[in-house]
Order: sequence, then C-alpha cells, then structure tokens
Amino acid sequence: MAEYRYALDIEVPVILKEAAGSGCEIKVLLLDPAFSGIVGIGRDEGNPEGALATRITASLARFHAMQQDCGAAMQLRVYAAPPTTSIVRADEHLIVTPYVRYLAGRSSPTLELRRTSDGGMFDRYTRHFDSAWNRARDWTQ
Repeated sequence: MAEYRYALDIEVPVILKEAAGSGCEIKVLLLDPAFSGIVGIGRDEGNPEGALATRITASLARFHAMQQDCGAAMQLRVYAAPPTTSIVRADEHLIVTPYVRYLAGRSSPTLELRRTSDGGMFDRYTRHFDSAWNRARDWTQ
C-alpha cells in the first residue's frame, strides 16, 4: 500500500537510478492516500487514524523525487481499491507479500517466486499487477 520502508531505504534511489540507466522499466504503484476505504484499512492494522495516508503521502513524495532522477524509465501511479498484495519484480524474480487483513504489512508473509514455466504462479501475479496498473492513475504532485 505504502511501500514506506522501500521509500525510506537510502539504497533504493541508487538502485533505481542504476536500473533506469541500464534500460529497465520501473513501475511503482501505491494505494491512493485519498482512497475512501483507507481509514478502515488503517484501523484494521491498528494504526492511529490518518497514519496510513500520511505514510503513503510520504512514500509518494520520496518516489516522486526518485522519479526525477530516473526520468521516463520510472512511472508512479496510485490505485483506489482495497489492497491485495505487494509485488516487487526484477526480471524473472518476484517478491510477493499478500495483504493479510488485520496485520501490518511488515507482519505479513513474504514469498519469493522465480519464473519456471509459462502460466504458473509467477505469470498470475504479473497479470494481477498489470491489471491493477492499467486501472490506476498517474501520480502528479
């Protein structure tokens, strides 16, 4: 939803800038901080009211700054729907964290997937991300 830890990690801007310079496509998709269900999500996770929207807004600002360094190689979007999973992809590897209601994201299980065949779980998660991406809107400050 917020990818707050990635946004604050001091190594991420360097990694993304190097990836952009190598011709990689970078897509960052976060929950819209204005999503109507955000208060309920935060409450379910045990957060103080407004904390989740604040973390997402801070993440968007950090990723926006990284986007300036990465140029057209990096796109930043927000979606307005209940969260389902966090997906980080690097070529044929995925780090997937399913959204588990009533747990903070950092407490949810994380899976590492490697693409081994067509049509498997790897492709299902990438199709899921693509569907969410295509329904999202570009983030502009």
